[in-house]
Amino acid sequence: MRRSIAGLILALCSALLCFPPATAFAQTNAPAEDPKLAAEEKEACTRNLKLIYAAIQAYQTDHKTLPNWLSDLVPQYISDANILICPRCKRTGQIESSALADPKIPCSYLFEFCPLPLGSGESPDDPAKTRREWKRRQMGLVGSIVPIVRCRHHDKVLNLAFDGRVYESPVLWEDLLTNQVDVAELKPGRIFAGESSSATAKSTPASRYPPRDPQAKPNLIDLTAQYNAALTDSWHGIPKNDLSALPTGLQTFAGTEYDVRGLIQLRGKTDFSKQFPTRVNSIKIHQKCARLHFLHSSGFGAVADEGQHVGSYVLHFATNQMQLEIPIIYGQDVRDWHILGGEKRSDELTVAWTGSNGVSADAHNSIRLFTTTWVNVAPGVEIESLDFVSSANSAAPFLIAITAD
Repeated sequence: MRRSIAGLILALCSALLCFPPATAFAQTNAPAEDPKLAAEEKEACTRNLKLIYAAIQAYQTDHKTLPNWLSDLVPQYISDANILICPRCKRTGQIESSALADPKIPCSYLFEFCPLPLGSGESPDDPAKTRREWKRRQMGLVGSIVPIVRCRHHDKVLNLAFDGRVYESPVLWEDLLTNQVDVAELKPGRIFAGESSSATAKSTPASRYPPRDPQAKPNLIDLTAQYNAALTDSWHGIPKNDLSALPTGLQTFAGTEYDVRGLIQLRGKTDFSKQFPTRVNSIKIHQKCARLHFLHSSGFGAVADEGQHVGSYVLHFATNQMQLEIPIIYGQDVRDWHILGGEKRSDELTVAWTGSNGVSADAHNSIRLFTTTWVNVAPGVEIESLDFVSSANSAAPFLIAITAD
């Protein structure tokens, strides 16, 4: 009987260890190891982390954003995928097995800025918030000590800070800051308390918008159900400040055909923009494609916003749980829809349309929309849907149309 009970307990413990929670320590209670070997493996792991940091920095320089997973660095920025395996794991055969494990290749390291949704357990007021959004908010509170990569396979966790430092910590790195901040304030439930990303908060009846042209092909994505402002609306609250001059229906801008009939405005920091949702989820794509084209712009922007991450398109693939984030960078993908004094030339921006309205005419200026083309890294896999997400910075992005080809 005792052996049966002991066996049952052992089986249960083994099952639990196979599925550790995201915050659990990856290493099991193993026998004491040779201190010299442990120190050598930790030193080699630190070298790996520094190489990973250099690769992330190079990726950011090229893409103006972070990768979604460390595997995105292979092979262009990390030629040897073995760098993503901790030396201790090479010896023990252990890899990271939590929900945050890299979905593409074996990897010992946790990428803390991945775009996985937090879910209702960690962020009950806004389950759709992502881990990346949470980490960015943490940085606003405690700075660049926030880890971007972690290795949980040593006696103490090795953390690669956002500024490139490597430091040791307990399982929860936040415990190092108990003398500086109430660590409860760093939890996602507290950071996102009271926030809601309801996609339907400002949706409006389809009858408000011109009907979709029967000749519109399926690759011209139908956004009717997600529109929250008409092109004839002064949706920013200033009379005559609208997009009435924009041609509607099936229109070609910058060489791409779009279905132009309304717009989706997201929330920013300004008080007026807070009437709009932080994100709009589940925009249906349901097709394979080599590229996605976005006709978009932003409101409430300023020259000082150059280089800011103002939003994202988060793709969901049909055959697996993979997500991919397409960043929207101010000055690279969009600027304010009104031309602002002091703007510098940007070779990365593609202006798709220019026009005017009552407000721009009074200022002897113009309004404009931009187009961004994303090249699909997995053209043979169906894209099921995408989410349109605001970073809640000063500039608030808005979307006119999407075309797949």
